[in-house]
Amino acid sequence: MILAINTSTPQFSLALVDEAGALLAEWTLSPRTKDFRHFMTALDHLLQVSGVALEDIRGLAVAKGPGSFTGLRVGLSAAKGFCEGLGVPLVALSSLEVLASQCPAIPIPICPVIDSRKEEVFAALYLWSEEQDLVLLKPETCLKIRDLPGFMKERAFVIGTDFNRQRGPIASAAGDRAVFAPPCFWILRAAPLGMLAARKARARTFDNLRDVVPSYLRPPDIRPNPYNVSKT
Repeated sequence: MILAINTSTPQFSLALVDEAGALLAEWTLSPRTKDFRHFMTALDHLLQVSGVALEDIRGLAVAKGPGSFTGLRVGLSAAKGFCEGLGVPLVALSSLEVLASQCPAIPIPICPVIDSRKEEVFAALYLWSEEQDLVLLKPETCLKIRDLPGFMKERAFVIGTDFNRQRGPIASAAGDRAVFAPPCFWILRAAPLGMLAARKARARTFDNLRDVVPSYLRPPDIRPNPYNVSKT
C-alpha cells in the first residue's frame, strides 16, 4: 500500500493506492483552506474509512514541487517522517508531472501550470509517447503568464490548479494556442501521484531521503535585508 501526499497546491490531497496503482481511497480539501491544520485529521479519516493501518503502508509518495513553499515543506517533512518511522521507501515526483498525468491520451503537448504569484506561473511541457509514457519536452521553469505563448510555441493542452483564477489570464495571453482542460480537472490530486509512484515502486526506483529537497524554482518572497543595519 502506498500513501500519496500532495501539499504543493492550495487544495491538499491524500490517497491510498495499492502496488498495482489501483485507488483505494482519496481525500482532497478545498482550495479555500490556507493552512494544514487538518492534515493529520484527514489522514486518520482516510485510514479509518479504508480499513488500512499505518503498518500496512509499504511506501510513501510526495509531490516535491514546484508550488507553495510552505506546503512543500509540510508535505516533504511529513513524508520523510513517515518513511523513517515506518521504515519504508519514498518516491518524490514533480508536481507538474503529476498534473500533466491527469490528462491521458492527449495527442498534443500538455502544459501544466501552477500559480507562482506576481502574475507568474510554474510550467513545463510534456507529450505522451506511443508507449503512453510522459515525455518531458521543456523543463520546469517559472515565467510570466504573458510569456506562455513563446514557451508553448504551438497549441498545447493547458491544465492548472485554479480554473477560475488562471484560465482568464492564460487565455488572454495565449489565445487560440491554449486548449483548456475541463474545469473539474484543475486540481492536483494525490491519486495520480500514487499511481505514478506505484510504477516506480514496481521498478524499485526510490529516492534517498537525505537527497530529496523541495523544488522551489525561484527565490522566496522574503529575502535578507540588502542594507547593513547594525543594532546599537
